[in-house]
Amino acid sequence: MTQQEFKDRTGLTPTQEEFNYIHALYMNTALDKDEFCKDFKKHGASSIMREVHAVAVNFKLGLEEKNIEISDLVDFLIGKACTYKDPDFYKQAIRMVGQREVTLRKIKMALPLWDEDMDYISMNLK
Repeated sequence: MTQQEFKDRTGLTPTQEEFNYIHALYMNTALDKDEFCKDFKKHGASSIMREVHAVAVNFKLGLEEKNIEISDLVDFLIGKACTYKDPDFYKQAIRMVGQREVTLRKIKMALPLWDEDMDYISMNLK
């Protein structure tokens, strides 16, 4: 939703900073523009809404950091599995991100494909 669309629907003229907040709220809802604007007119100035939004943003940032850590750990496990031919590292990587993702990462990392990888590829390229 653009700032002009918001203004037309609500009659409110937020600053750019305020609209950035409004737009972030809108993008994180399943409401259409009209429903969102109607509800925002009622509750937009709510301090509870601002607090919940701040918590949600912090949670999302923390989740993104954890996902990066998990991704790095999966790459580490795959590398160790191939270096030491250790199926336990390999199985843990699969539990974390799935066979498809592990096989794709092995290809991207130019690591040797195991029988399990070849079986997965064969079964999914039919």
